[in-house]
Amino acid sequence: MLSTDSEFKKLLLLHSRDRREKKMLDELKNVPLEISRTEEKILIEKKSIEMAMDEWKSLEAKNNSLESELLSINEQINRQKNKQLEVKKNEEYQALESEISSLKLKESEKEDEQIEVLVKIDDARETARIAEDKISQRVVQLDLQKKGLIERESEIKDELSTLKEEIEASRSDIEQEPLRVYDRVKKVVSRPPYVAPLAEQTCTGCNLRVSNDVVSSALVEQKLTQCDQCGRIVYVER
Repeated sequence: MLSTDSEFKKLLLLHSRDRREKKMLDELKNVPLEISRTEEKILIEKKSIEMAMDEWKSLEAKNNSLESELLSINEQINRQKNKQLEVKKNEEYQALESEISSLKLKESEKEDEQIEVLVKIDDARETARIAEDKISQRVVQLDLQKKGLIERESEIKDELSTLKEEIEASRSDIEQEPLRVYDRVKKVVSRPPYVAPLAEQTCTGCNLRVSNDVVSSALVEQKLTQCDQCGRIVYVER
């Protein structure tokens, strides 16, 4: 069969519409998966912000706890100093002095620990700020991507509705026998194309060499011809 044959052109048009429909159905099938992946990315990005904020809050809580401990230690030191003013015996005074020294050592250790925590707080605050700014922009982009996918899903459904009408119109315009052969090929062949041109005695659908009879049938006799390797309908382009 030649590509210029008026009846065969109708079959080629149907084939083109069928292939477009399959491509759109495949795309439509993947949209929910892409939306799910995008939503997962959004959750991961938001979790990153939460983790950075949680680290900052944890350090702030640690600093508050150290502040309370230092206040308590300072109060204990003052109480012991006040007791020193009241004691009469040197032994009691020295015992209180020993307690005060121990408390001051503890106070110094807590102050050093607090300084380290304050440095970490500054770093964590800056990390959280940068993370929030950067990731928030990323989340906005992902939200737009998700919105685009949802809109595309709606567009595909509308396009498919129109395309189905076009396919039915094409089918009604094709004679019964070639349509029957075409439908059978669609069931047998695992993937498109279902109609493929010959190129140097090779079926471009399966890329295998066809017999001379197949070439003669398509080119000379100009019949509806099938590849003797894969079963696809083959034709000669003109």
